[in-house]
Amino acid sequence: MRLVAVLALSCLAAPALALTGREVIDQAQRKNGFSTWHDRAMGATMESYDHDTLARTRDITIVEQTDPRGEHRTFIRFVGPADVKDTRFLHLSPRGDKDQQWLWTPTTRRTRRLGDAQRDENFFGSDLSYRDLELLVRIQQWTDAEATATLVGEETVDGAPAHVVELVPKNDEFQYAKYRLWFGRDDLLLKRVDIYADADTVLKRVTPKKYQPIGPYQTAMAADVANLDADTHTAFTFRDVVYDQGVSDGTFAVANLDHG
Repeated sequence: MRLVAVLALSCLAAPALALTGREVIDQAQRKNGFSTWHDRAMGATMESYDHDTLARTRDITIVEQTDPRGEHRTFIRFVGPADVKDTRFLHLSPRGDKDQQWLWTPTTRRTRRLGDAQRDENFFGSDLSYRDLELLVRIQQWTDAEATATLVGEETVDGAPAHVVELVPKNDEFQYAKYRLWFGRDDLLLKRVDIYADADTVLKRVTPKKYQPIGPYQTAMAADVANLDADTHTAFTFRDVVYDQGVSDGTFAVANLDHG
């Protein structure tokens, strides 16, 4: 009986098994619903800064559709200011195949497909490239076959401990060498993402902010995207976010760009 008691106390005192990087991502998905929704719609404002000076402001509406093992689709319409109003953009990202990006502008009144070289250009003066638009959703959907996920340590973010997970892609879905993701240790909210140009150089930093629960999904209602080398950043604020409203597949048809 004495031996049993000692063994029981030893088990209680033993530390819990350490999480792996993949387990941290999976637990964050289950707890907060990151990238597990089917469709999402919202309004957004993009404020782009050169150093600390506001350079431009854009207002947009965004409709997305995602399948964790299939295609991600994004339809964006500009609602202001006047020089970009009613411009429409469509991004189709099939799993394991090349992205397609299409643009319709009021000046040309025609739809054109963007070339491969344009995918890595800045999206309308923001610090995101055209290809980056779905980055935060997509990289959390990668499997072990698509990226190696490693728990590299724990750091403090905004005064609270956070797991640091490093993702090294095995595919060429995005052009970056690796990503580091900070998840709050207690709430498993995504606090920060560093995007590396190579093994040691952080090119961009994404900071989600102001989380709100919307249905089963914890949603960042603001985010900052910084280009560290250029000392520029874009502040995003989101509004009127709704999930899983049954958005039609036709929303993401190329022909829909002609009439919005």
